[in-house]
Amino acid sequence: MRYRFVFNLGAIVTIQLFLFFPLFFMKNVTVANADQLRLSEAVMCEEIYSDVPRNPTTIFSVGKEKAVSFTVFDPVPQKVVIYHNWYHRDVPSAKIRLKLNPPRWSTYSSIQLRRTDIGPWRVEITDDKGNVFGVLRFSVTD
Repeated sequence: MRYRFVFNLGAIVTIQLFLFFPLFFMKNVTVANADQLRLSEAVMCEEIYSDVPRNPTTIFSVGKEKAVSFTVFDPVPQKVVIYHNWYHRDVPSAKIRLKLNPPRWSTYSSIQLRRTDIGPWRVEITDDKGNVFGVLRFSVTD
């Protein structure tokens, strides 16, 4: 009878550890990973060629017809979504959703330039909670 009691008590403790311990462990890992996402490079450029930014600049001519925002995140601890938020004269112009995958990820977004786009611009790189990783500023001219 005594052995049966010890066995049942051991089974109950094992089940509780099995059920509840992973919840605490996974919660801590998720929080730690979210804090580890880091923007390691951000640049405005005229184009992307073979996953590399070409002709980095902060002044775009309308004649070039395109502005590109290129970002690199390293490390990327888990799959996550970021945003490139484009602003023209402090007015939101575009919000582009981009997915990142571990362990390192580069991505970009672009806009087509028109005559009405002349003036100051910025791109805010944010996560889904609005935390800002970086800001790129540039101008569009004739």
